[in-house]
Amino acid sequence: MKVSEITDGILTEGIQQIWGRQKGKVVRKFRCTSGSRKGRIVAKPETCNAAKNIGSMITMKKARRLRNPVLQVKSSRRKRTGVASQRIASLNKPLSQKRYGKAVARRKALGKKSRIKPRHTRVSLKKGAPQRGLKKRRKSTRKKIK
Repeated sequence: MKVSEITDGILTEGIQQIWGRQKGKVVRKFRCTSGSRKGRIVAKPETCNAAKNIGSMITMKKARRLRNPVLQVKSSRRKRTGVASQRIASLNKPLSQKRYGKAVARRKALGKKSRIKPRHTRVSLKKGAPQRGLKKRRKSTRKKIK
């Protein structure tokens, strides 16, 4: 008896469903959470535990070594400017953070702490208190022509 006969459908034990890009379109992909391909993004969940093809592994390593600088420039440009890549980034964020506004707060906390002061605000004018932000208007020095 096989495990596939007992269970209905795909085993979701060692995978996590995510969204990926394939030829400029958004498609469903899977991230392996166990097995020899742990952490890798694959098209089918069965690939996570499939046997490795050593011959193709070696040829891919050679190809990556030869074309590494070109691939880095192309992939970084695609990830920065591609519409599909930007859509995928928002889709792969957990929904709980989006719903409660935590994702935005976390991004702001990670970045540089800079506070932008709001424009056109009035400061309370108390006697003796320093008046910041409010400048007195100078009278024009031009002579009026009659």
